[in-house]
Amino acid sequence: RVFQGGEIEVARNHIIGKRIYKYDTAGSTNDLAFLNALKGEKEGSVFWARGQTKGRGRLGRHWISHKDKGLYFSVILRPDIQLKEAPKITLLGALAMCQALRKFSGQPFLIKWPNDLVIEDKKIGGILTEMDAEINKVRFIIIGIGLNTNLTQGELPIKEAVSLRILLKKEIPPEGLLSACLKELDGYYYQFQKEGFSGIIKEIRNFSSLWGKQVKVNGVDAGTAIDFDE
Repeated sequence: RVFQGGEIEVARNHIIGKRIYKYDTAGSTNDLAFLNALKGEKEGSVFWARGQTKGRGRLGRHWISHKDKGLYFSVILRPDIQLKEAPKITLLGALAMCQALRKFSGQPFLIKWPNDLVIEDKKIGGILTEMDAEINKVRFIIIGIGLNTNLTQGELPIKEAVSLRILLKKEIPPEGLLSACLKELDGYYYQFQKEGFSGIIKEIRNFSSLWGKQVKVNGVDAGTAIDFDE
């Protein structure tokens, strides 16, 4: 099913969400987006599924994607950037989802570097970016989002996880949250294209769960996180 706006509010968006493909169940929305990007699908197209059978996170970890229990979608981006700049898109996506969750729920969500979304050290979602590139040039990037929306406490895979249903004590219809997510992602991506990354990294500092905390690098070197740069 293809939306051209409709029940998802995207009319004011610059790029993202002008075309939304909705699936009852998919293997992985990232895989769908990637294959369609290879075929020339336009930048900003969204692939959204009610459930996934092969959802995954970073490093190939399985992502629980029960039908109607989470928001699962992926977006095709075609930024004019070099390969070394690609990680910025992950951070941009994390900031956009953090802001969307805050505005949608009124809850103080934070970014756990680089791609997790947390509240009081409990994870509600994450970002998975994958790309196609040649030599030092990015052809396209797929940014995939997975958010726990309607999982109950008993359905959560680990005790360090949470869902919007638990936090807000009500069922979460996906359309409003997806609209909020696409709006924020579109806004930050447009800002990135026009102004670069400096303004975005400043905002990320304000929403980092690591700010002022002890961190370890590769399990060996330790220190206090006091700032991030580009």
